[in-house]
Amino acid sequence: MASLAEKGYRVILADATRGEMGTRGTMEERALEAAEAARILGVERTNLGLPDGGIGRDLEASTRAVVKAIREYRPRLLFTHTGNDHHPDHNAIHTAVSKAYFVSNLGKYDTGQERFAAARLMFFWSHRTNLPPRVDFVADITHTWEKKIAALKAHKTQVAGGIAQGPETFLTGDLFWHRLQARFAYFGSLVSVRYGEPYLSDGILRMDDPLKFSGVLDA
Repeated sequence: MASLAEKGYRVILADATRGEMGTRGTMEERALEAAEAARILGVERTNLGLPDGGIGRDLEASTRAVVKAIREYRPRLLFTHTGNDHHPDHNAIHTAVSKAYFVSNLGKYDTGQERFAAARLMFFWSHRTNLPPRVDFVADITHTWEKKIAALKAHKTQVAGGIAQGPETFLTGDLFWHRLQARFAYFGSLVSVRYGEPYLSDGILRMDDPLKFSGVLDA
């Protein structure tokens, strides 16, 4: 997101929920933290207002909320979680976004807005422990790594090194930052950069000039 924003693209980060079920931090604190993280990344941020811990309880309502956002912001690229995550809400929003990607272009799916078709649906990998079943491409995030870390640290009620009060969670554990750095350093090592983010694509990616593919001319 930071890399795309630096290139001059408009980037919209849509939070699914307000985090009302979260172990640490109030909804008000989380909203302020989210706004600061968006400022650091250089992106716009919106919230779909879906129920935290319950996105999957009414998938039609969740899908409709995503369709409204797609039709409002009209993105060319749409990114969401993969469907095999450790977090139930992540799996549910994957389902809602995948369906919304299709039905947002149906004229008879009425939200009072003009229909719109995003050009491509992509998935980022966020499982805590498992590796993705496949990787379609790795984005070099070395030059925006410090922004990424600063944006995460803006969520100070949530992560290690932030506000100390509150129960211990995965995000406040001693190894959290080490695990994060190791994960993205590993994927970076696969494409000969310091830090990389893995992505999957819904469908085959087009490549017209193999010689312009990253790393080929330098080999």
